[in-house]
Amino acid sequence: MTSHESGHAARLLVLVDEDGNIVAASGPAGHRPLDRDTPTDGGVRPSKGRTLHEVVVPEELKNAGTAESLGNFYVARDGDQPRLARRSPQG
Repeated sequence: MTSHESGHAARLLVLVDEDGNIVAASGPAGHRPLDRDTPTDGGVRPSKGRTLHEVVVPEELKNAGTAESLGNFYVARDGDQPRLARRSPQG
C-alpha cells in the first residue's frame, strides 16, 4: 500500500544545517521493518548548528523518482511546520 492509498502523506526525516541545507535524509519516516524481531529504536543526536525535521515530501519530488533530486530542495522554516521547498534556479 502506498502512502497515497493509505491517506497519509509521504514523509522524510532530514538533517539540516543552519541555512536549511539538507545534510542527510532517511525515509520514509516512521517506517517499521516487517520482521518483528528487528530493533526499531534508534536515535540521532545532531551536531551543533544542525537540526532534525520530519517533513512531507512534495509531489514534485515524489514524481522526480530519484534521491539526487533532493538536492534541489531545502528545508524552509517560514511557517508553523518545517517544509521542503524548491531552490530557485541559479542564473
